[in-house]
Formats: sequence, C-alpha cells, structure tokens
Amino acid sequence: MHMDPSRVRSRYAAINLDEYERAVFDALVNYTGMSRATLLRQLALKEALETLGINDLAATGTSVAHHAE
Repeated sequence: MHMDPSRVRSRYAAINLDEYERAVFDALVNYTGMSRATLLRQLALKEALETLGINDLAATGTSVAHHAE
C-alpha cells in the first residue's frame, strides 16, 4: 500500500524504436540488470529534470510538482 496515492504509477506513454535503438536499450538493460521499464523511466525523468534545470531533485528537498508551479 502506498502512503501517497499520487505516487502510484500508471501507463503514461509508449515509445516506438527501431531495431538499432532497441539494441542499445537492451544492452543497457543487460549491463545494469534493471528492468526495461525502470531504466526507461529513470532516463526519461533524468532528461526532463536536466532540461528544466533541476539537476539534483533529492538535494533540493523538494518535489517535481513544487518546481512545476
């Protein structure tokens, strides 16, 4: 059970990759041992936060929602 219901994950989007792009992600999944979904989620969030100028969310002690306001 989640303490915060807004932290429950649901399907948000799907991506289409060609054979070569899939091979890159599959290699990274094999290298890290992470699940594909977890890896893609972390990479997408990292890129989004960097684009927004939020380098280290944990260090700021705030949430993504706080920075979006």
